[in-house]
Amino acid sequence: MKITDKIRIGILLSCIIFSQISVAQNYNAKIDSLLNAYSVLNKFNGTALVFQKGKILYKKSYGYSDKSNNQLVSSKNIFRIGSLTKTFTAILVLKLAEQKLIALDNPIYKFLPDFPNGSRITIRHLLTHTSGVYEPFRNPVFIENLSSLKKYSNTEKVNYFINEPLDFEPGSKFSYSNSGYVLLGVIIEKITGKSYEECLNYYLFSSLKMSNTGFGFSHVKKYRTVGYGYLSNTKQIEAPIWNPDLLFSAGALYSNTADLLSFYKGVKSFSIISRANLAEATTQYLGGYGLGFYIDSIGPDAVVNHGGNIEGFTSYFAMNTERDICIILLNNITSASLQRIGNSIYKIVTNQRYSLPKPKQEIKISNDLLMSYAGKYEISSNNVVNILYENSKLFLQENDGNKFELMAEKENSFFIKGEDIEIEFITVKGNVSSVKIKQGLLRKVGDKTK
Repeated sequence: MKITDKIRIGILLSCIIFSQISVAQNYNAKIDSLLNAYSVLNKFNGTALVFQKGKILYKKSYGYSDKSNNQLVSSKNIFRIGSLTKTFTAILVLKLAEQKLIALDNPIYKFLPDFPNGSRITIRHLLTHTSGVYEPFRNPVFIENLSSLKKYSNTEKVNYFINEPLDFEPGSKFSYSNSGYVLLGVIIEKITGKSYEECLNYYLFSSLKMSNTGFGFSHVKKYRTVGYGYLSNTKQIEAPIWNPDLLFSAGALYSNTADLLSFYKGVKSFSIISRANLAEATTQYLGGYGLGFYIDSIGPDAVVNHGGNIEGFTSYFAMNTERDICIILLNNITSASLQRIGNSIYKIVTNQRYSLPKPKQEIKISNDLLMSYAGKYEISSNNVVNILYENSKLFLQENDGNKFELMAEKENSFFIKGEDIEIEFITVKGNVSSVKIKQGLLRKVGDKTK
């Protein structure tokens, strides 16, 4: 080869490398801009990791892991991942199916002979949220006990829904079901003779070297992240710790971005489950759900994902194995924006159009409409919300607490500046009948009494 040819090849390679660096820097700048915009609005406080084509394209953290001690979030921080736990539960079931310990079309009475309608409900129904089993988050006693420190047996967990009738014929509809995934955890323990946590460690975490992922969270000391219901530079509200025993195989796990990336690599390389079982898991059933994964579209691409949302923590995990893209977001605030953020990051790295978030804007509505919302709304016998009309403004006061001014976002929807609270008034036949209050994951509905 002539020297001139070597020079030309060297220049060409340099141009290619420079171009790749330039593209990566452009992606980084756009992702930075996006996450900064959400961070300023107090909608993102946590850590992000973007993996593409065998490399970490982006890794950065925002905000505080513990605001009271001014500790900043880092990529090493450990977060609760909520319902992303369901993905691990589903993968574990598929792993056991490969070992012939279970079959997806087994009726659950084979493992839980005393469970009502067990002959009509299959493992597949539980995995795809099509079982019709009652959702425990509809049980007020379950909600009350979420913040307890008590240890619960499997019988006690199942008692929150075992005696309730089916919502529909198994296999006929999709309805997101924590109870279905709790039952899967109980079945896993029954057929293996190990605890759910031991099974995860034995079948998944050890081989993938996921040393910062586990069940519980209270025993985590190093890099543990505090969960917040609301977090800004001027205000912090620590979230109650939801009981991992009750969340169990539907939502009790914790992890960090490095471990979740190891999980992605294990899934993509078929080292955890076979190619055929991954294809099965990522095939849509009803409701756009597969076996422990949602199957969505972002532009022309099919993207497999799951998120988690519990008090104080939100998670997002998305992948496209054909493009070799994995996006992981972990938040230690309760946020409804994380999926929107993750989808926008995916659009950035695939050169699709996306938009930056905008702060809520107050609109002006008539005094007559404001006055129609004023009154008392009964959430429960000991919880009354007063909506007060004063000087052409609306205020919210819960029982005898502080008053907060309401800002109109729409004619019937309001927000409170500096608070993660949204208020919606419901009108029936021209009369205001009730108010819905959303604060973090909590929902309150109160009927107007006067």
